[in-house]
Amino acid sequence: MTLSRSLTCEVCARSFARFEHLQRHSRTHTKEKPYNCQCGRSFTRKDLLTRHERLNHGSAEERYNWHEVQSPSRQRRPEDQVLASPLSDSSPGDVPSGSTDAPMAENAPSIFDAYSTESFLFSGSDQSVGFDDPMLGYTRFLNTPGVPLDMNHLLLNQSLDHIPSLLDDGSLHHNVAQTVDSSSLVPDQSQGDDDFHELKPVRCPWLVSESQRMQLQNALGPFKHLLRSFQYPSKLAIARYMGGFVDGFSHHNPFIHIPTLRQMRNEHTPELTLAILAIGAQYRYEKKTARSLYHATRSIVLDRWCQGNLFRPSTQTSSRGAHQDLSPSDHDWMHRIRTLLLLTIFASWQGDLTLTQEAFEYQGMLARGLRGIGLSESSDESGSNWLAWTRDESDRRTKLFGWCFLNLQGFAFDIPPSLLGRELNMFLPSSCKEWLAPNEAQWLATRQISRTTFKEAHSTHLATGASQPSASTLSPMGNYILIHALMQRIYLTQQLSPDEHAQSLFPQDIANFEQALHRWRHTWRTSPESGLDLHNPYNSLAFTSTALLGVAHVRIYCNLGQWRDLQSCDPSTIAGTLEKAPPPQRGPELIYALLHSVHALNIPAQIGISYLAHCKSFSWSIQHALCDLEFAAFLSKWLLAVSASCDLQPLSVLENRVVCWIGRVVREALLSHDDSADMLPDLGEVDLNNPQKTTRRLSYAVVKVWAEMFQSCNSPWPIVNLVGQSLHKYSELIQPELAGATTWP
Repeated sequence: MTLSRSLTCEVCARSFARFEHLQRHSRTHTKEKPYNCQCGRSFTRKDLLTRHERLNHGSAEERYNWHEVQSPSRQRRPEDQVLASPLSDSSPGDVPSGSTDAPMAENAPSIFDAYSTESFLFSGSDQSVGFDDPMLGYTRFLNTPGVPLDMNHLLLNQSLDHIPSLLDDGSLHHNVAQTVDSSSLVPDQSQGDDDFHELKPVRCPWLVSESQRMQLQNALGPFKHLLRSFQYPSKLAIARYMGGFVDGFSHHNPFIHIPTLRQMRNEHTPELTLAILAIGAQYRYEKKTARSLYHATRSIVLDRWCQGNLFRPSTQTSSRGAHQDLSPSDHDWMHRIRTLLLLTIFASWQGDLTLTQEAFEYQGMLARGLRGIGLSESSDESGSNWLAWTRDESDRRTKLFGWCFLNLQGFAFDIPPSLLGRELNMFLPSSCKEWLAPNEAQWLATRQISRTTFKEAHSTHLATGASQPSASTLSPMGNYILIHALMQRIYLTQQLSPDEHAQSLFPQDIANFEQALHRWRHTWRTSPESGLDLHNPYNSLAFTSTALLGVAHVRIYCNLGQWRDLQSCDPSTIAGTLEKAPPPQRGPELIYALLHSVHALNIPAQIGISYLAHCKSFSWSIQHALCDLEFAAFLSKWLLAVSASCDLQPLSVLENRVVCWIGRVVREALLSHDDSADMLPDLGEVDLNNPQKTTRRLSYAVVKVWAEMFQSCNSPWPIVNLVGQSLHKYSELIQPELAGATTWP
């Protein structure tokens, strides 16, 4: 009893197990701070004083090294040492800055090696027949034990503190001591609680100083008359938006070099910084601020356009290789191209009619700018200067990705491409190891001298003959560019059809494109950096490329692009147009289109519809939503076609298997989403003895699953929710047709 009373606080009567705990607690009442620093600060505990001295009174090197040891992203636990899959060609949010991580990435076993060659994606032959389990044929590569199923391997040494600031003077030898101390990231206006200030630092690698913020504001001075109502973001806001851009956007759009982003000098093009911040604010879900930054950037770009100095004058245009050193003014022209590309991306995915029309305005401007800056290279000899190489590679990627995005706009909104593939005479992008190298030493260690041009690789896919192309050394971005080239060719071939509403191509064209797509798949499969780690945002482009491959297979037989009217930004209009689209013709040749479509639904079903919608959609590319819209409509219409014709044309063995696959995937998807689980009793088991009723039920269910997922997802881009709303409206349109088959909630 005496011991208990001696460990009880006399003020609040709270009991403690140890005297030091009581002593520490008592100081919260007395405000006593017995541990004093020579600078005048006082602390309640000795360890807080020690930490304060290390952070604020040690040398720059000591402070930096202390952060190296203490940073959670650098201090790896044993369970965090999960080897990641081969890096895809994208920019990680935070680049490894130490050589200790390099061997890990270098020696990591490729999860690609664990994929079964029987998978339809990794084999040129039809492996869809003969499996005991109908699901096994196309999901084996997802269920391989070698595929990492946790997120720990994504923690790739997340610190960029050693890189100079984006807004500073561009010095290549920026002193680490100038980096803002992480302990200052939480403003401490109070004088009464030093404990909270010392114990709760917020790590913020993109924080800028007030002088750097003023540099941006001063650079925008010439455009003050355009920005009268514009509110400049605070230091913390800039840091937050930069983090959003790097963590969310750069994985899917790797054309700005993140390791040297802080060194980018853009005092002559401050609109590029505003465009980056607008994208970053979108990924931080601060949509009003994102719109404000977007409109500020747009005002500057349009002002330059009206003044005639947005792009380099034609008299300065010359045919030059990307290896040549560009003058600062030339890099300013490229910064303006990047700004326009970012504006186009931002406006295209807002699901807003006005902004979509603005995106179409940028389309012609971007095409003109890319042509003016030059889309040809004579050689690829960047030498051993890493910084010069990063500028050249960034310029190359900006041009190639700009062409891809213009092509993606055509795919999404069914508009003719502004730039044709034949206009590209450039080398394909570097490997991701080169692109992600955080310093010159690691870049030299991964340097690849031999490069392939776009025309060479594309011609290989279009070649006739039964032989497969040789093993590929292309990067994931290179494969992404090449699948876009094939999709553009399919689109242009369809436009030559005398029947404007023709769903399928001519037989010879179909055979040629099927062969070209199989060759592309072989190239993707043999590329050393290809991977399908569904939890890894750094595999974005490799993963997205396979979705585009599936859409290419679908469009050969069923061109739904002209029936989507996505540019209306109205769910009812989109659904009504889709409902009018004619169904595909049944036949064994549809197997790859069907497999890719079911596989696209199987991925979220295995992860979990609710989990993906709320936790993972942030890291998925928008292109998945665009592709899934087409997959959902295609599967639904194929199932309705089977239901309407199964009495006269019984289902083949292959069609029976596909229906079983769809049924299993749909049931699993419904189980993983609470709001859709009530549909399961009405769906029932797949009954192949009554295919008419079964396929009619499934035609509604596949659309409903995708609609629920996209309607509830937390994607920062509104167009994803627009896809979900459109599919929901479409499901309502086809539901009355199913009244005789079942009753749906």
